[in-house]
Amino acid sequence: MAYTLKQSETQFRGGKNILASEHVQYVHGGATLDGSKFPEGLIEVGTLIARNDSTGKYEPFSDAEGFKNFYILNEDHDHDGKTDAITGAVIIEGSVYLKKLPTADQSKVETFAPLNQNIHFVDHIEG
Repeated sequence: MAYTLKQSETQFRGGKNILASEHVQYVHGGATLDGSKFPEGLIEVGTLIARNDSTGKYEPFSDAEGFKNFYILNEDHDHDGKTDAITGAVIIEGSVYLKKLPTADQSKVETFAPLNQNIHFVDHIEG
């Protein structure tokens, strides 16, 4: 669960599993999400993120220039639109189902995938 210095309490809600494999590695030491770069509301599991070279904080993935450490969030986070949050549930290596990522991020995968070749995107097979 992501945490901030603000005290709050949220009700439990069911989650979605984006993992396509039991083999997964998470970021070491956590990742600070730049509160000013994420919109207010729910930051969904499966959101593509990247670390801004100048601030050292993670932002929603949009471009490779000026960024490094291209990862995927593996938890939801209720965001107030301004407060930074720290999370350790950030996938740096593993396999995820493409169709379970947020719809807006599914269209970015073609650009994102070559930037972190340790994350594999799997087509969901229904059966």
